[in-house]
Amino acid sequence: MHRAARRIVILWTLASWAATGWVLSLNPFAAPVIERTADEARLAFSRAMTLRVTPEWLLPRLEAAVVADAPDDVALYLELAAENGVTLPDGLAARAEEALAAHERFFAASADCAACAWDIGACPTLTMIGICAIPVEMTPVGDLNALRRAAADWIAGEEVDRLDAGLAVFGLAATAGVAISGGTSVTAKVGATVLRLGRRLGAISPRLMGTVADALTGLVRWDRLDDVILGRMPAGEAVDGARGGRFMSLAADIKRLSDNTSPAEALMLLHHADTAEDLARLARVSGVAGTDTRKVMRVLGSDAFRLLHRVSHLAELAIGLVALLATQLAALALALPGMLLRRLAGRARRRLA
Repeated sequence: MHRAARRIVILWTLASWAATGWVLSLNPFAAPVIERTADEARLAFSRAMTLRVTPEWLLPRLEAAVVADAPDDVALYLELAAENGVTLPDGLAARAEEALAAHERFFAASADCAACAWDIGACPTLTMIGICAIPVEMTPVGDLNALRRAAADWIAGEEVDRLDAGLAVFGLAATAGVAISGGTSVTAKVGATVLRLGRRLGAISPRLMGTVADALTGLVRWDRLDDVILGRMPAGEAVDGARGGRFMSLAADIKRLSDNTSPAEALMLLHHADTAEDLARLARVSGVAGTDTRKVMRVLGSDAFRLLHRVSHLAELAIGLVALLATQLAALALALPGMLLRRLAGRARRRLA
């Protein structure tokens, strides 16, 4: 029995060493982290949000949103409470509903919608941005309004926001059907408009805005910008569509984000991206979460980007086999002194005998 057990242990050790060598020969760590499928990522988001959305997490945030009179945040936290079974104190629930009702009454005034359409900064809610501002801004009227502001600053001798004007010029050129390398005019228009509006709302980080400015370099002919602002040149003549590749990459991600959520929600989501890579990840999150993207990003933040990936099964297997091999070697190292001592003791007994 003792010999049989020893043989089994030896065979098991040799088999595990062989398996480890074979798996390592497959280069499991060449790509140890891979993208989750949409279903896998959706399940990962759901699990992570269930763990995080607790009364301790949600109630202080809802209270702060009510105090700050932020109806979009109030509505979001109320939805999260309902979806995750968080019971709200009666007083807080009543105040939250009253805050939402107050803004619904405010929205009822058509003059308020007109003010929102003229200046997106006057829009107090996502609903008003989506209904009043976005339909106007996605037409040439929005770009022409931006150029009007630039012309007023130029005439008054004030500094012109050239980046805002450049995005408006590019948006006009895209609307006019100017050929854009690397994408369609619709994608170019949506990307330019969302970026321009996001910047006006302060929803874009300086770092990402720097990336946008770099992407516009060469695409927008800055030396012709003043002529377009003052109406002396059509917008298309200030745009070099052949140099639009870098900008169109950003615009494509924004268009995807906008399609998966809405243009208004895309504006609010931009602050989660600091780099072009973040923007691409955000677009992928929206492809998984859809209209729940704002809730996913509010709860998980940058962790949502991490959950888009997982360790490959091959890498997991390799890690397990390496750990098994290390355990076996450690056990062997611990057993060797005892084996040597027993052998020496046996020799000593034989000599005495």
